[in-house]
This record gives sequence, structure tokens and C-alpha cells, in this order.
Amino acid sequence: MGKSPIEKHEVLIACQALGAAGLGDGIGGHVSRRVAGQEAFWINAFDRTLREVTDSDIFLVDYDGNVLNGKREISKGFEFHPAIYQRREEINAIVHTHGFWGTALAGLSRPLRIRHNLACFFHEDQAISPDDSFASIGEAIGAANTIIIPWHGCITVGTTIGRATALHQTLEEMAKLDVILEPSNAPEIPKEWRDKIKNLIDAEAHYLEQTWDLMQRKINAKEN
Repeated sequence: MGKSPIEKHEVLIACQALGAAGLGDGIGGHVSRRVAGQEAFWINAFDRTLREVTDSDIFLVDYDGNVLNGKREISKGFEFHPAIYQRREEINAIVHTHGFWGTALAGLSRPLRIRHNLACFFHEDQAISPDDSFASIGEAIGAANTIIIPWHGCITVGTTIGRATALHQTLEEMAKLDVILEPSNAPEIPKEWRDKIKNLIDAEAHYLEQTWDLMQRKINAKEN
């Protein structure tokens, strides 16, 4: 890591963790981390998959899209990152991928259905972008921590990069379950149960933090 800023290193770990989880095999995914006190964020280069990202593939970018520490190309989708950071002061990290199951859900052009206890993370906490224009995505988020971009992919955000990344993997898993169950018309969890379940798995069990720790352990396991 050397003297790389901690925010840059967090982007690296998140990219590697998503890659290890099977969410980084194609071009186009991006992870960003806000820089406190600046209108800037760290984000991975466009020409590498998340699985391939190294420290040298992560760049500091200002809110106008200027790369401040290099000349590599970043994703054309950078615009929704500053749009979200400007609207949501508590958000410090953003994850966007085209994971297979998240993209399958996006292809249904509807919210995730709450068909598992972990899907309660997304109860009344997901937004649907009206289209995949960058301006629309930034405006669509509202107070949600998840955005589904119809016929495109998914975005998750968090107060920490660990929560944003773990929420993204959880979304991918819940999207798989939802899409597989779709033809069966399986029932959803009753609405009156969902807040209690969400409090249990998040505030009490700290599922996202535990999942983030697990994702990092899997990186280490692959390296060893």
C-alpha cells in the first residue's frame, strides 16, 4: 500500500472483494470513496475489471470529472457519483456493478421483492431510476441506499465503503433468489414483519459489517 491515502486503499479492497464475489468480471463496474473536505473522490479506472484493479488503477477525480493524479480514462458514469455525494452528505462510498443477478432484476424493471429475511435490508430502501441517464440516477436516489437502473444494473451506497460493498453483495444474492422465484409467484414477507427483521439483522447482528469482514477474508484466502 505504501503511502497511498486510506480512502484509495479502501477502494482497492472493495474492488478486489467484489471481484472475489464474482461481481467484477466485466468492464464497467466502479467503486468510489468520498474525500472528506474536498469536492473529490477516489474511483477505479474504466479499462480494468474490478477483479483486475490494483493500486495503480485508482484515481482521484473532482466533481467535474477531472482526473487529478493521472491520465487514465474513468467511467463515463462518474457523474452520478458527485450527484449522490452532493445530495447525501452522510454517504461516503458508492458501488455500481453489472452483476448477473442484479442485472437480471434490473431487466424486470421493478424493485426487489422481499422474499428472504436479508431482503428486508431493501424494504422501503430502494429506488428505481426512470432511465439510465447519469442525471436521472443522481436525482432518483432520494433517501434510499440502493438504486436499480432498469435494463442496466444496480448501485448501492453507504456511510462506509464496507457497508456499501456488503450491501451490494447482499443485493446480488437477494436478486438471484427473487428472479429464480419469480415464475412461482412465491409470497413476500408480510410488511408488518420487515422492520423488526431489518433491525435484528442490521442493528443487532451487524450483518453488513460481518459480511464485509468475510469478503476481506476471502481476498486473503485467494492470495494465500
